[in-house]
Amino acid sequence: MNYYRAKYVLPIASPPIEDGVVAVEGDRIVAVGPHADFNAPMTDLGERALLPGFVNAHCHLDYTNMAGKLPFKGSFADWIADIVVLKRLWWTKDYAASASAGLAALLRSGTTTVCDIASSPANLDLVANTPLRVLSCLELIDVTGRPAAEKFWERCAGLSPHAPFTASKELYGKARVFCRQHGKIFTTHAAESGEEAAMFERRTGPLYELLAVLGRSPEDCGHGSSVAWLDDAGALNGALVVHANCLSDDDVARLARAGTTVVHCPSSHRFYGHPPFPFERLRAAGVPVCLGTDSAASGTTLDMRVEMSDFIATFPSVRPAGVLAMATVTAAKALNRDGLTGTLSAGSHADMIALRLTGATPDLAEAVIVGRDATSWMMVDGKVVHNEL
Repeated sequence: MNYYRAKYVLPIASPPIEDGVVAVEGDRIVAVGPHADFNAPMTDLGERALLPGFVNAHCHLDYTNMAGKLPFKGSFADWIADIVVLKRLWWTKDYAASASAGLAALLRSGTTTVCDIASSPANLDLVANTPLRVLSCLELIDVTGRPAAEKFWERCAGLSPHAPFTASKELYGKARVFCRQHGKIFTTHAAESGEEAAMFERRTGPLYELLAVLGRSPEDCGHGSSVAWLDDAGALNGALVVHANCLSDDDVARLARAGTTVVHCPSSHRFYGHPPFPFERLRAAGVPVCLGTDSAASGTTLDMRVEMSDFIATFPSVRPAGVLAMATVTAAKALNRDGLTGTLSAGSHADMIALRLTGATPDLAEAVIVGRDATSWMMVDGKVVHNEL
């Protein structure tokens, strides 16, 4: 048994502990409590906060080195076209270097678990040799050809039909059934932009025109929102829906009935200038919201503390402890890891980080969020993978 003491222990799912200790045996936490409850030699992490590693609910690690190469020029459809062109110019070595840079950024900033969207089967292995907990979800697209074969589906933690405008209802249905049968994550982008709304609701706009050029049939457009489209396809139940910026009241009600969790990516949202994120309406309807970074191609640093800070700046009525939960326990539950990560509690994986707290705020969660020091110490599955104490 190993014991780790810190000035503050933040279990997230229970109140903070001053002068606390986390006991670890193998890859699991077996006890959490005040220092006085433990009488054993221990590793002292000093004047730091010890908390679960952040859980990034949505990222594209293989796009990391696209940062700065794809400026947003006002049209979401144009940006989509630009990234398609850039991806065709990249070789396997480019994606490998990009994924490696993304993993390094996560480690520096305290993320221990990430839901990573792999853009092709060839990119699945790029994140295999890392101490971080990477939940790879294979992106599926069939608007311009056949999707990745099912033999690759079995290797993944989950599947991600890209979006209603790039994946058919048939593909969504098949992927949803596969994930349900095999206990895998099912996630997708939806209701991200005004252009997507115009395409599905009115058969107009730049995205509609781009997809027409690519040969996508318009027959399913003009009948309602992309959320309604997903609901009709049976693809909302228990899904992890990324972005969800453009929602009618009916859309919010559909998400709530289906038990959907929404992933909000604040930095990416700001990069594109999307419509205001409807957090208050989602919260009122009981739809859980967690946080992700999206990719560095859309203006993020892959730092979950930056995402949390951006969220608080936009929604100051939300307490920092609630925002920290969105980046830990809420995200873990959405990724089928409830009680296993995102919290320091008996039985959970020993995924922990130690951070030096800065600033004068007495609110521990806020001090964690606003701090910008790199992660001092990190443990994943009971193994210390980073140590700069």
